[in-house]
Amino acid sequence: MISRIDTSRRAIGRIVVCLLGLCLLEVEVQAKKLELTKQVGKLTVVASIERDPPTVDKNAIEVRISDAAGESVQNAKVLINYYMPPMARMPPMNYKVEAKWKKNAYKADLNLIMAGPWIILVRITIDDKTVTAKFNIDAR
Repeated sequence: MISRIDTSRRAIGRIVVCLLGLCLLEVEVQAKKLELTKQVGKLTVVASIERDPPTVDKNAIEVRISDAAGESVQNAKVLINYYMPPMARMPPMNYKVEAKWKKNAYKADLNLIMAGPWIILVRITIDDKTVTAKFNIDAR
């Protein structure tokens, strides 16, 4: 015969397993990145944002640039200009941040202050020559 204590222990065990499963699901959901790729001249630009979709908050962006041979470009100056398209009766929202080279990518933070469409311009300067990759995102 199964006692009440055994039944309670099984119930607690099931609850613990369910909670662990939910924690693992949360980690998997948070780990999803938004990855955007553009070809600009002979360069391939890959911009990765830490969350998909990006949120109204600080969002880390990582920009990887490779040349026609597939080699990583490390000697560039990378300026990220992100803005929300103009809307009636709203002040312009236009921000710039310089991305710094760290651990095989150019990194910066985008502070998206409002939900909706944003445009990200990644300006890459190498040897006095500048190219721009344009990405569209939707913050929530």
